[in-house]
Amino acid sequence: MKQFFNVEFAADTIFLKLATDVTVSICQLAGFSNSTAKDISLAVDEAVTNTIKHAYHFDRRRRVTLQFTITDTELTIDVRHNGIPISDTEIHLPDMEEYMKRYRKGGLGIVLMTRIMDSVAYGSVADIHYCRLVMKRGQSHAG
Repeated sequence: MKQFFNVEFAADTIFLKLATDVTVSICQLAGFSNSTAKDISLAVDEAVTNTIKHAYHFDRRRRVTLQFTITDTELTIDVRHNGIPISDTEIHLPDMEEYMKRYRKGGLGIVLMTRIMDSVAYGSVADIHYCRLVMKRGQSHAG
């Protein structure tokens, strides 16, 4: 049986705690450990922050929607917006050795999300764009 939950809020970083708290609660409802739930909430925090920063350029009048879907096999979290889209082909994960040599600040959010989640994908349906985070249920996750 599928369960759906949606949370919508203004594109403002003051709502990041709301986003992470709701994520932890839904992850626990889906049967994830506290540690894994917190890891997943960190990935959601990164995705929401990227949406606010890059898709909306900090325009607080815009809206972000978190769409949670729990199935028997996985938890899917779509971070949805109607701002500037990004596609999988635009994502380039940095060479970590080179990154550490030059020590840049920032730019590791997507790396973090891909290390935490089983999959991270970007897409669009009509004028709605999303970052889709997926975590399989019933498996042991490091954390």
